[in-house]
Parts: sequence; C-alpha cells; structure tokens
Amino acid sequence: MMVNTAPSPNNGGFSNFLKMKWRNSKDPKLNYRYKGPNTADDIERDWIRHSALKLAFEGDFKAPLKRMLQAGGVEVLDIGCGAGFWTTEMAGHFPISYFTGIDIDKNVLPTNGSPKNAFYQQVDLLELPLPYEDGTFDYIFIRSMIDTLPDTMWDDVLKELLRIMKKGGYIECVEAYDNLFDAGPAMTKISQLTKTTATVTPDSPGADNPWPNRIANQSQLVGMQIYHTHTPVGLYGETVGSLFLEYWERAVRRDRREWISTKLITEEELERQTDLLKEEVEQNNTYMSWYSVVARKKGYSGPTIQFDDVDDFDTLHTTIY
Repeated sequence: MMVNTAPSPNNGGFSNFLKMKWRNSKDPKLNYRYKGPNTADDIERDWIRHSALKLAFEGDFKAPLKRMLQAGGVEVLDIGCGAGFWTTEMAGHFPISYFTGIDIDKNVLPTNGSPKNAFYQQVDLLELPLPYEDGTFDYIFIRSMIDTLPDTMWDDVLKELLRIMKKGGYIECVEAYDNLFDAGPAMTKISQLTKTTATVTPDSPGADNPWPNRIANQSQLVGMQIYHTHTPVGLYGETVGSLFLEYWERAVRRDRREWISTKLITEEELERQTDLLKEEVEQNNTYMSWYSVVARKKGYSGPTIQFDDVDDFDTLHTTIY
C-alpha cells in the first residue's frame, strides 16, 4: 500500500479559530528531541496502521462523541498527527466540527487537499505550556505515542493536556501492548531489533507505564473505559492481518541499514529471518493486542444535551451528553 501524496489543509476562515487559541510559549526548550524526521516508509507504515486499526476497532474512535461531532462545533486535537490520516478522515466525516493536528516534524504535515475544517501545525510536545488557552478542546486523541517520550515526561505532558481540555471533554489514547503473541523465533528477533531503534527516550520507555495507569492517577479524569482488540499478523488474518504483516515488513525496511551498520545483524541473516518471519506468523497465528482508553474531564456543569434518533425500524434511540 503506497502513499504518494499526503493530504493537507485549506486554512480559510479556520485560521481565525487558531489565532484565538494561540499563545507563545516562554518556557526554555527541554534538552530532548525526537529521533528525526519521518521517512517515506514511516508515512506509509502510519497509513497501513491507521487503516488496520480502523478495521480492528470498527471505526476511528471510541469516545462517545459521534452525535456531538455531527452536531458541530466540537474542537478536536490530534497529538502526533504525522501525515494527518486520522485528522483528515475525521474532518471529512464531521464537516462542521474543527480538527487540529500537531506534530514536531513539519515536513510530514499535510500541505494541500485537506478539508477546510482541518488545520495542521508544527508543535513540539515538550515546549510547555502548549500554545493553546485553557479549556480549548472538547476531545484530544493520541495514538501510538507513548514510547516517543521519556517516561518521566509524560506526567507533565498529560497535566498540560488536561489544562487545554474543556470541562466535560474527552481524552482517548490508543496503544499496542508491548508484547507480540504466539510469535516464533524469527518474529521475536525482528521485534527485539525494532526496539533498539524505535524507542528514542533517554530513560525507560513510557510503554512500561500504560495509559490506564496514568489516567487513573489523574484526579481530574473520570469514567475511564478501556476497549481491547487483537490484530492478527499474517495473511491468515485476512485484511487486518495482511496490513499488519506489511507493517512489520516496512519496519524491517526502515531500520535494516542501521541494524546492519551497527552489526546487530548481518544482511544475509536479516534476509533469512525476514523470510522465516513470513512463514512463522502463518503457522503460529501470531497477533498483536491493542487498547483504547477513554476518560472524561470532570467539572462540566452546563446544560444537558439530548439527541433523539429513530432507526429504520422506528425505534427511538436517545443519547444524552
């Protein structure tokens, strides 16, 4: 699955919305930086993962906000948006809500073809405070980010995200569990190699302290819900499995030069292990496990919003926010 061009925003009047929310950070830069800019393989892997997880979770999100997003005016922030696949897709589905995607790599951000209600900007997650006013966003979405920062930094970042969330707003964090399941020796070897280059933190990776633990420790967040899904790796798993097999093949392609140059593995052995991996996942039914954790910021005391919908069988469904 190839990605030739990344979509991007048509700012239009939406830039006025951002101008109201923007403020300059006065804090000095922390002595930490991300590993480097995204490569074409990184972008394509993100697209593959986005497509697979949408199928696995049966949608783009689990937060109970669909009717609110449809009604409009909801302000959404996508942390670490990359090429904006999730943000752009959501903006297209909910054209009268507003979506902001941020990433430290300005070169990966979309530059054309995005919906008018989507906006992208380069923001360093470690430049605290973030450049938004208190209570800006109704919904904050984070996916596959927990191992991109040192473990000790996430608590400060999470507190900052709570500051820019509205009372009654939702935060959703999607991550893979650290271990592969029913993996053979070759898959285990490749997984261990990816960990030598994927984790760019100077201390223990944040994946050792998953989102549910962090959210449970935040007194401002309530009503935590956790959703789980298993994602096969291999052709046996049909569309999702095929996508995640390609995801791992691209992981090898991305890092092979570094592994070989640092003598973690020879080129010949890497080729052999990659071929074995493709056989093993089919024989063992290898799979990954993912979770989405959703919680709400307490303190909302405004009016109750009720939506009444009638389905094709004339059954009334009521949603209350």
